[in-house]
Amino acid sequence: MPPEQILATLVALAGAVLVTSLWKQLLTLVLVGIVLIFCVGLYNVAVVVAG
Repeated sequence: MPPEQILATLVALAGAVLVTSLWKQLLTLVLVGIVLIFCVGLYNVAVVVAG
């Protein structure tokens, strides 16, 4: 195995470990972002309707 291929394999493994360990936090961030966008949209609709 050439050194470049070993390095690429190690980088891929490290990436996979990071993704699997962080997926819950990433999912939480995505959900919070969706809720915030939804709330801001509701607020804007309410402002338009009230205005």
